[in-house]
Amino acid sequence: MVAQCDALFRHIPLTTGFVPDNWWYLMNFAIEKKPGDFRLTKMRTIQLMNSESQANYKKLGRLAMAYGEEHHLLADGQCGSRKHHQAIDLALSKRLVWDLLILQRRSAGWISNDAKSCFDRVVHWVAVLAMMRLAITWNALRMMFDTLATSTHGVRTGFDDSEESFHPPSMVPFQGCGQGNGAGPPIWVFVSSVIIQMMTAMGFGFECLTAIDSQLITAQCFCFVNDTDVIEAGKSVEQSGEDICHSVQQAASTWAGGISIILGSTWSVLHTYSFVV
Repeated sequence: MVAQCDALFRHIPLTTGFVPDNWWYLMNFAIEKKPGDFRLTKMRTIQLMNSESQANYKKLGRLAMAYGEEHHLLADGQCGSRKHHQAIDLALSKRLVWDLLILQRRSAGWISNDAKSCFDRVVHWVAVLAMMRLAITWNALRMMFDTLATSTHGVRTGFDDSEESFHPPSMVPFQGCGQGNGAGPPIWVFVSSVIIQMMTAMGFGFECLTAIDSQLITAQCFCFVNDTDVIEAGKSVEQSGEDICHSVQQAASTWAGGISIILGSTWSVLHTYSFVV
């Protein structure tokens, strides 16, 4: 009976978009990124949510991930937060691409970037479209993003919970999926996959024929959650590093533009360049 009641209380918001009153209050709690470092700028704020809403968010993320994997809608370049993908596999792929570039004596630009505070700044309409693309219903998404956008927030400390609270200004809802949201990592996979597929459609990346059966292999980005390496390689050995500078800058600008749309900012990406000659 308890399980049936719990399922009912969570099923109604999922199918109707209705949000119970006790879901509208979130508690912010700051934890150290590095043990013992209590500087505010070096800590991460976690949003503690109602357990029923958290269970629904995790369910939405799991359903969308399963649909995306089954229908090949997630970009191969995104290895973070996915089953059967590990950081060591991503590192090996990058090492093999570098070895091929050196072996073939081809020039390439390597753009390393880190999307700043990505979970806290994802624009809601972008995330909604990315998840509807993965067969998540509007009512289910309205349940989650209405809550995230307009909830009242309190602050939890080591002494006690705050008596005062804060909420978004009128007509200016909060953005972001929230640190601690069970759907947060899948949401970043969904929105970043769209950018990677955009880079592929625009012709950026590395191309090579396999030595044995002459199959074409391509790579545009090597992503582990929000840490990304974007590659733009010359098409032949005749292209020098100077020749591909323009296309490397275009690739960097295109990636930065996509991230800026997702995070609603123009300064969210840090760029570094390195060349193989």
